[in-house]
Amino acid sequence: MAVNEAGVRTAHVVWDWNGTLFDDADALIQSTIEAFEVIGAPPVTVEQYREQHTQPIDVFYDRLFGAPVPPDVRSALHAAFHEAYSRRRPSLSLAVDAREVLGAIAARGLSQSLLSMHPHDRLTTLVDRFGITAHFARIDGQRGPDRGFKRAHLAEHLAELGLTAGDALLIGDSVDDAVAAKALGMRCVLYASGLHATEVLAEQGVPVVTSLREAIRLAIGEA
Repeated sequence: MAVNEAGVRTAHVVWDWNGTLFDDADALIQSTIEAFEVIGAPPVTVEQYREQHTQPIDVFYDRLFGAPVPPDVRSALHAAFHEAYSRRRPSLSLAVDAREVLGAIAARGLSQSLLSMHPHDRLTTLVDRFGITAHFARIDGQRGPDRGFKRAHLAEHLAELGLTAGDALLIGDSVDDAVAAKALGMRCVLYASGLHATEVLAEQGVPVVTSLREAIRLAIGEA
């Protein structure tokens, strides 16, 4: 158990993966821009992506497209995105301070887990590649069809760990992370990875930080 400067106790940290521990926010943005270009859809800018990003992804594509995306175009967009992202993924790495904060939490005696909407098998392969699997009491990616939102996924994750929402803190980088945590009565800190405009994150009413180190300081005090 750790106590932060406000006297709030935390026993467990749930980490998001994409854009949080895994430094792929720019790759996600650039892959989306490329996908729209490849299929001849209206061009997308970085600013548009950050201002309009949302879950589920099909709603996000509708926003960027400016109208409901026809089914055949949607399929082409998904295929073009996955091709572009898969090409970028091998060169990506962890966030610059990821190993430091994972070690700091472990040194404080807190447990940690990983929850992502990334496909489960790909997620565990990536985590193993970076040699950080041992830090996590549980790793859950998305199994089966895209679930769209993280709320139910987070509830199941906590239940599998035998935790209540009050025991834990979620550290993520998206509006969906904050929405999921608030729906369950769980604390959340958002890392400004670049996936959303900072002002969009600030609208969620949770702390917004510019480094994982700062997120941990807010969550559990100095490590």
